[in-house]
Amino acid sequence: MKKIAVLGSCATRDNFNSIFNADYKKKFECVLMQNQSSIISMASKKRENPVVPEDDFSEYDEWCVRSDFTKEFFDHLAKLQPDTIIVDLFGDAHFGVLEVEPGEYVSNNRWKLWRTAYYKDVLKGKAEELSIDKDREQYMELWKKSWDIVLDKLKKASPKSKIILHKIQNVKEYYNFDDNKFDIATSGKVKNVNVDYYNEMLNEMHDYIKKADRSIKTIDLFDNKKEFLSFDEHPWGIFYVHYTMDYYPLFMNKLIAIEKDNSWFRIFKKKKEMVSE
Repeated sequence: MKKIAVLGSCATRDNFNSIFNADYKKKFECVLMQNQSSIISMASKKRENPVVPEDDFSEYDEWCVRSDFTKEFFDHLAKLQPDTIIVDLFGDAHFGVLEVEPGEYVSNNRWKLWRTAYYKDVLKGKAEELSIDKDREQYMELWKKSWDIVLDKLKKASPKSKIILHKIQNVKEYYNFDDNKFDIATSGKVKNVNVDYYNEMLNEMHDYIKKADRSIKTIDLFDNKKEFLSFDEHPWGIFYVHYTMDYYPLFMNKLIAIEKDNSWFRIFKKKKEMVSE
């Protein structure tokens, strides 16, 4: 069984959930997760957990904020030594960062961080916000430097792990209960974003990652122009990266193919091809 670590979001983590891929545990174990963090935040230094009991957070929400501040992912990575690290860039597309001190950042997670007393008292209206919406060039300049740092940290923490980039995209439409299509951005159910622009920025980041290190594998289910949507009955509700249920088995097939290509199966296949020739 292959051990998987995820540095990304539910768009990747859901593939290792029996709701979406019933039999994934036959081949994979997700041993580590960093959720919704910006790459820029992950390149910054460790900080103390800002969540206090008075915030009345669930264990899950506390972990999301705490781990973004403490960068404990890298310490856990060094101990667990997973076979594969899968990265997606949700946090950079949808949240951006806050500069909490000169040159140091945390993810600007509006769903979780904003609910803390620390954010309300210390950061709100005071810490500089940086995002792809506010300043594309400045964000990308900092993001590229940060990716180089994060990649180095990943390799030092777990040098034998292969790294896979999950090239997520934001989808424009969702199915309602009657299988009619509606626009997500103007639905009133989620934040209205420019989907084409967000995907353009994701693609720019994806291209940089691939050019920076050709050994990084990719899972891209949008490369053949297949249309994916979101849908009202998704377990977490409609959202730009909450895909229809056909997405997740296809992801798993791609991952299995990558794992086979890096195993005894590849050697066996080559020998078989040589014999047949």
